[in-house]
Amino acid sequence: MASPSTSRSALALLLAVSAPVACEKGGEGPPGRPGGPGGRGGPPKGERGQVLQIETVNLGPARIERHYRTSGTLRAIREAEIVATQLAVIKTIDVDEGDRVQQGQTLARLDGRDLKLQAAAAGVTLENLERELGRLQSISREAIALEEIDKQRYAVEEARAAAKLTKHQATLTTIRAPFTGTIVERYVDQGNLATTSTPLLRIADLSVLELQLHVPERDAATVKVGTPVEIELVDRTRFAAKVFRKAPVVDELTGTVKLTIHAESYPEAAMPGAFARASILVDARDEAPSLARSAVFEVDGAPHVYVLVDGKARRRAVELGLQGSERVEILSGLGPDDLVIADGSSGITEGMPLRSAADAKRNGDKIAGETAGSGRPGA
Repeated sequence: MASPSTSRSALALLLAVSAPVACEKGGEGPPGRPGGPGGRGGPPKGERGQVLQIETVNLGPARIERHYRTSGTLRAIREAEIVATQLAVIKTIDVDEGDRVQQGQTLARLDGRDLKLQAAAAGVTLENLERELGRLQSISREAIALEEIDKQRYAVEEARAAAKLTKHQATLTTIRAPFTGTIVERYVDQGNLATTSTPLLRIADLSVLELQLHVPERDAATVKVGTPVEIELVDRTRFAAKVFRKAPVVDELTGTVKLTIHAESYPEAAMPGAFARASILVDARDEAPSLARSAVFEVDGAPHVYVLVDGKARRRAVELGLQGSERVEILSGLGPDDLVIADGSSGITEGMPLRSAADAKRNGDKIAGETAGSGRPGA
């Protein structure tokens, strides 16, 4: 049986022989040691010396539009509540909600028998007074005073006016449409008592839908009558409209200008009372030197971009002009040949080594690593 000292000597010899073999294989040692991932031996083969590839763009001409977005409620261009002018029972109602009617068309009829009887009685009274006036005028002036004739003449004129009034009131028992439109609401039924304070029907002219918007003074300054407007409903349906009227004053309390928008063609979902979002074109410029908004970022409140110079990202201040929803006008700070990083807020830092993905594709190089702002390996 071997002694303990002899066993320890054999184990030490075995470790000394096996250690060089493990080092020669490389990459199989524990993490954090030379040859392992993250060790001083460097990245695996094929990944040494990689440079982040990014998308670059150049300053180019494009149309830039600036819109002001707000919301409001659609309404009919004309609307009226139909009220009876006489106290009477409703005899018939000839229309219902949703019916299209023409101007002057009969909507309802009231029971006007009392008014017709009053008109007939007034007519009889007028005839009697006129007959008496004729009799007095035929009598000799010596037998009757002129004052009596004048008094009778005044009575006739008064009766004639009363007869016209009662006759007119009798015709008001027929309710007619004041303009061409659609019955949007019905308040009463046949047999109800119509009063002068309770509406019978509500009619609206739906040939044009109207939207009243209040726009800040600065944005409204460039808006003119006829300016295009895009309207969006809650179901994402969109349709075109235009500025029909612009208020000539600025509201002192809100600093806004009222714009009236008209839409002559619209989808079925657009109706009075519907909520709508509006986008008004307040400024536009053609062939403006511009960049996508994603390329511009702010540093201490000032606009900047990253430019690729000698393989490194360099931050550069720029002056902006008209700012649209997708592009911004560049007034100064860039030239047409500058390679601007397309996404300035994608984690790029000053002096970071970078490579243009477009140049790599043109040179036929394999794009490795992640493209800035894409979050996935390049292809």
